[in-house]
Amino acid sequence: MTDAASPRLSHLIRDTEGFLLPLTEATDDVVVTRVEFDFDLHADTPTLTGTVVLITEAVAGSGHLDALIETHRGAAALILSPGTHDHLTDAPANRQGESAPVLLERSPAVTWSEVLVHLRQLREGAASTLAWPDVDDLSALAAVIAETTGASITIEDPASRVLAHANLGDELDEIRRETILSGAIPGWRIAELEESGFLDTVRRSTDVVERPADGATPARSVIALRSEGELIGTIWAAYPESVAPESLREVLRDAARAALPVMLRTLRRSPFEKRIRREALGSILLGAADLGPAATLLALPFSGHYAALAFAEVAPEREPALRFHLRAAFADAVLAHDDRTGRLAVLVHIDGHFTAAEVKTRVLAALKRSLPSSGMLLFGVGCTVERLDHVHRAWKEAVDIVDALLSRGTRARGRAADTSHPPERGPAAERGHSPSGRDSSTVTAQAIGATADDVAAELIGLTAADALRAADSQLPTSGVGSQSPMSGTAPHTVHPPFGSSAVSPQISAPARALAAHDAEHNGQLLETLRVYFATVGNSAEASRRLHVHTNSLRHRLGRIEEITGLSTSERAERLWLELSVLVVDRETALGSERRGSERSGSERGGSTRP
Repeated sequence: MTDAASPRLSHLIRDTEGFLLPLTEATDDVVVTRVEFDFDLHADTPTLTGTVVLITEAVAGSGHLDALIETHRGAAALILSPGTHDHLTDAPANRQGESAPVLLERSPAVTWSEVLVHLRQLREGAASTLAWPDVDDLSALAAVIAETTGASITIEDPASRVLAHANLGDELDEIRRETILSGAIPGWRIAELEESGFLDTVRRSTDVVERPADGATPARSVIALRSEGELIGTIWAAYPESVAPESLREVLRDAARAALPVMLRTLRRSPFEKRIRREALGSILLGAADLGPAATLLALPFSGHYAALAFAEVAPEREPALRFHLRAAFADAVLAHDDRTGRLAVLVHIDGHFTAAEVKTRVLAALKRSLPSSGMLLFGVGCTVERLDHVHRAWKEAVDIVDALLSRGTRARGRAADTSHPPERGPAAERGHSPSGRDSSTVTAQAIGATADDVAAELIGLTAADALRAADSQLPTSGVGSQSPMSGTAPHTVHPPFGSSAVSPQISAPARALAAHDAEHNGQLLETLRVYFATVGNSAEASRRLHVHTNSLRHRLGRIEEITGLSTSERAERLWLELSVLVVDRETALGSERRGSERSGSERGGSTRP
């Protein structure tokens, strides 16, 4: 174990899979000698052989790309800006051939500085690796160390969490048993090691640190793993008296060097991959014009059967279990948080044609087996589609379905928790029948899942609200002439909501005027109007729900007419008022979701965008 290994281009490409996209193939597996930004290269540099060059300027076209290749001919690889793949069509001959660098494209989800640091650390790790077996994961590395030394090995991260372990023999001391079972060194043990100063010694040391045997606890040797001075982990060896300490120390020193590139892949790529998957899935959900990079990163074919699911807010501690069981139900499921909607997005690639209802049933079966009875999950399944560039339609529908479920309020969720009741069917069920004859949202003790058919009435309302919100943003803010019906100065003066040819007032203006009045006077006029419409104009029922006398309700309705200039007794004016409340309620709900998403993102450590 004395021959130094060389950092090869193929290894760097392998270890950056996901955040660097290969655009051309490597003809020669050259040795990488350095990693530099293009502006750090000097004109007097004798050769670019073995150099990976980061070119930060955007590629403006195929001619520009050809010029960059020619300028850097002889380099091992060029890392180019996102979007470069657009200029690879009909590639001329000078992009290939002798001394042409391999072309790689940076993912938009990582920054140039992150790419530079990661590549230099990988190069450092590879350059320091001895002639150990070329292992791809820490578990294989731990097994090699254990077999070489006769000791039981644990590889941990800087927070003392176990990343890999390998045991020799059946006998485990109690500390090691508890460490492996819990996935981390027990808290009491860490406190003990901190108090004795042992962990501090390990953190500062550049060599093997020994801890002698203590009764039934065997001796331990530990060495810190460092990259550019940063502590990135530790290797622990628990060994019996039959193992020679000096021989073990020599192996651990070599193992620490061999572990660097594997540890860097484990620790560095994990946050990159999560961010990249979120960005890639986000571009698919948005219906981006160019889905090539996203499809490549997520290994998704352009054609195929897809389903999109949207989950309402999921507690962070429940998310890992949810991810596990969703992937058990659909092996190719891709999960990520969508920052725009605050929903957990799930994209499923399906073998064969599934309906949205069949996808819902399969997910519910997986959740029923896995989730605790406490709490509730709400999710919507959008229409199934057969092309990746149609997924955005399915996602929009899935999000609207979740919004529709939430619009049913706590009544639906409370009843869903008791499966002795029939599933919630919306307004039609409350009247004792279902107009479609179909079941609505399917309920387990833990989850409510729905398709568009299950919440058809609510979806119609949300679709109308979104269309009106879009129209509302384009309409002038004043009514006919110089007065608006919401000015409060011209009561009972009605301007048609959708109509004069001269100018149209805002659709949402009546509800906004009521909301402003309530905010100023601590009133409940908007809520009164909302309840009045919910009870279909039944004054007695509306008064009961509002906990006011019928005369008080009449007074409030009169005040609403004064402020808005619209009457609940006139059909056209009542329709305007109802649509106005619908639009404002929709805006309020979407705004609350965005704020909740921003808060949860802040609690998770803020945005990870570059």
